[in-house]
Amino acid sequence: MALSKPRGRLFLKYVVLFVTLVSGALVTSGLVEIYFSYGENKTALARIQREKAQAAASKIEQFIKEIERQIGWTTTAQWGARSMALDQRRFDYLRLLRQSPAVTEISQLDPTGKEQLRVSRLAMDVVGSQADFSGEPKFVEAKSGKIYFSPVYFRKESEPYITISMARSGEDPGVTVAEVNLKFIWEVVSQIKIGKAGQAYVADSRGHLIAHPDISLVLQKTDLSGLPHVQAIRSAAPRPASDQDEATIAKDFQGRQVLTAYAAIAPLGWLVFVDLPLGEAFAPIYASALRTVLLLLLGIALSVLASLFLGRKMVTPIQALQ
Repeated sequence: MALSKPRGRLFLKYVVLFVTLVSGALVTSGLVEIYFSYGENKTALARIQREKAQAAASKIEQFIKEIERQIGWTTTAQWGARSMALDQRRFDYLRLLRQSPAVTEISQLDPTGKEQLRVSRLAMDVVGSQADFSGEPKFVEAKSGKIYFSPVYFRKESEPYITISMARSGEDPGVTVAEVNLKFIWEVVSQIKIGKAGQAYVADSRGHLIAHPDISLVLQKTDLSGLPHVQAIRSAAPRPASDQDEATIAKDFQGRQVLTAYAAIAPLGWLVFVDLPLGEAFAPIYASALRTVLLLLLGIALSVLASLFLGRKMVTPIQALQ
């Protein structure tokens, strides 16, 4: 009886040693696998979101540039000639409205800021109203040589618009002003699909929601400026696209944890966001981690059985010698 107790302790030591060595190796390998799998999956998913955000920002920027080009055509020297009759100019404005469906209204301001002509697809045309806009930014900034982009506003509380104006050249260097419907931007973000519950949306320079698949959120004038990640982006110095963070974990304006990526539209100061709920974003990572844990448990169980077998094999000769 005195000898069986030390033999039992020796057997237990062998078992514990084998289990510790094998289990330690398996756990270390599993944790390393989970760590690298998490990083790789997050990077890959973030890159996809970033690319979608950049593609949407590029489409919106091209849309705005095309509107600029169309308005710029109305500001060339021939448009500024005094000899041009208002009827001819009205005809050309109508042609511009046909070519650019997003432009719903275009008007001509003379060098003193008074309106001489307004052509609209939503209201009656106006000739010689002499309405004075000389103190408004759309005239002042355009006269200084800049292209003016107004803050987003809602016409009749239904659709978002911006005002774009630029100076004309020629003998009568006034200003051409266009009212642009931003419905196209809603169409762009509505077509972006990522995962099952992912969504894209656009915030203007003030942090207000101006395009979202759920148009009611836009009409409610949802303010995103208070969200920490939006504040961080707006307060950060501009950086090249290649240097920007690919994605971050944040709370969206509905309070959900999301993996979010963004792209900036430089001329307007707008931001395009692409969000994916965190649970869906990390679902492959969670599944991989679960498989790894199950394999670890199976490995540990096998190591226990193997250590029991090997321990008994090693203790038996010792017992024989004793």
